[in-house]
Amino acid sequence: MVSSHLFVDIGNSCIGWKIGNDYYCVEIKNFQPNAIPQHQTSSIACVANQQLIAHFSNPIIIQPKAYTGLVFDYNLAQLGVDRFLGLVAGIEKYPEQDFMLIDIGTFVTIDIVQHGKHIDGGIAPGLCQLQAGKKFAGNDSQKSWQLGTENMLSDYIESRCKAFSGKILITGGGQKLVNIKLAEYCQNLVITGLEIINGK
Repeated sequence: MVSSHLFVDIGNSCIGWKIGNDYYCVEIKNFQPNAIPQHQTSSIACVANQQLIAHFSNPIIIQPKAYTGLVFDYNLAQLGVDRFLGLVAGIEKYPEQDFMLIDIGTFVTIDIVQHGKHIDGGIAPGLCQLQAGKKFAGNDSQKSWQLGTENMLSDYIESRCKAFSGKILITGGGQKLVNIKLAEYCQNLVITGLEIINGK
């Protein structure tokens, strides 16, 4: 039996999808089209690598739009669909609470919702972006660079969390970089947002 609908998150460096209760994620460089499960239709969030959309059946491309319960502090034509869907997932999960959403991936994005109003928390380079900025000839220096950039990024994220009073949601492929005790770690809020949009 062919499952009907596939939810797809195409990012800068990874692609993930969910069908039923099964979730799968792989780096773009290792993506194999034959790994895609059989499906009839698909909802797709795509921020890069648009050529991959062609591998999915009857795709519905999701774009940011006005959403009940959220007032956006951003031009929706410029807001990444990954950030939009993460906010949708957050506001549906915590409609009466302030929250900060941190997505740690190729880039680190921070979005805050207070009293139903979205506040842009900024875009920062992710770990790979930072580490690609310099290559050292010696192994010890390269290891030290990697350690320094990891500490710098984790310190930045932790400082933002300490300064915030409310729920903290952390998602994205690099979420293991930080250990925020009071944060709620979420496998993929983009996929969760796609499921919510599909159900509306």
